[in-house]
Amino acid sequence: MAKSLSVIIPACNEIDTISDVIQSVKGLNPLEIIVVANGCTDGTETVAEHLGCKVLRYTEQLGNDVGRAAGAKQAIGDVLLFIDGDFAIQTSKLQLFLNPILHDQADIVLNNLDALFLKRQKPNSIIVWRQILNAMLECEELKIDSLLSVPHALTKEVVQSIGYECFINPIVAHLRLVQSEWRISRHCAIDVITPNKFRPTEHAAYGMGLSQSEKRMIGDHIEAVAERIVGSDERGGYYDGNRKRECVYQTLSFEDFYQGWGVTSKLYKGKQLSVIIPVQDEEKTIGNVIEELRKIEPFEIIVVVNGSSDKTATIAKDKGATTIVYKEALGNDVGRSLGTYFAKGEIVLFIDGDFVIPASELYPFAKAIADGMDVALNDLNHYLDVRVPLHLVTAFKYALNLACDRKDLGVGSLIA
Repeated sequence: MAKSLSVIIPACNEIDTISDVIQSVKGLNPLEIIVVANGCTDGTETVAEHLGCKVLRYTEQLGNDVGRAAGAKQAIGDVLLFIDGDFAIQTSKLQLFLNPILHDQADIVLNNLDALFLKRQKPNSIIVWRQILNAMLECEELKIDSLLSVPHALTKEVVQSIGYECFINPIVAHLRLVQSEWRISRHCAIDVITPNKFRPTEHAAYGMGLSQSEKRMIGDHIEAVAERIVGSDERGGYYDGNRKRECVYQTLSFEDFYQGWGVTSKLYKGKQLSVIIPVQDEEKTIGNVIEELRKIEPFEIIVVVNGSSDKTATIAKDKGATTIVYKEALGNDVGRSLGTYFAKGEIVLFIDGDFVIPASELYPFAKAIADGMDVALNDLNHYLDVRVPLHLVTAFKYALNLACDRKDLGVGSLIA
């Protein structure tokens, strides 16, 4: 037997669309239609009442998602369908969307946004945050689907299990529901991007800044991430790459030290360049890497050999690099930290030792610092246009920059 249905529609000044929205859901034969009219000054609530809806009136605007929480608390149906009041969705599409949950084949139904996720275009900021949150929840099969998008439907039992107030932040609600292992269906894709209203004060931003809606939704995701890692370690349970972090405080505990040579360069406006290369078993490439580096006139090349069992250290010494040898593998990035302890130059360039980068490509990094920049990052933003979907590490780098309101950095990071 099909379950009873409550439809919840938050609305603020939707006089142009609210009638069509209500008529589209009436075809579902719902037990009730709840319109949460907040901050309306155009008669939206009057239209809703005339069409037989239960209207919750609030004189002030409640803000995003609060109306959904208020409507959910008043709903009495077995299933709660959440839609917006600014565009109508065909009744037939909504019926298809609801079928699994009305017939007890799912506890939650999310709108399938795979077409948006897999579209060959630069992903917007919220797509990236959706992707990494589902990955952190070990639910990559959801891709970018979440309670952030309408329509979505949940059983009353599901809503009550985490509390109505939780839906004020739909991403926190999404987190808790996913962790509770309810049955989730994402069988149906409904286009809500094309008909969605553009609201300049919310959606527009100047230059590379974040819009108000981006800031709000990124903040919603950050709140959920914070809840996800509470009670875990400082890395949220993620692998640390066998880093010997304590070695940073034991810089002189090396097995061997060889002082290399360099040049005093006039290329960098009175500053000198130190290059740091952490390596492990790179005898096939380290010699060529050092030879190429000589072309940009470094004051010193510091090779931090760690955990090697080949001739990497011998070759580095023969090529005139300052060579510091640690018996054990230090783990990712620790060698860079140790190298900075020994560096004497005002400019420090970090590279890897397993492949040769042409001097013509390295020089701009050092020159940028000589010209007054504090940090010069590798520009990898072409990945945003050519990789669909983004590799998870790339997505995390982009998301972190977005959270810092540095959209201009793209995927630029000290990782690369």
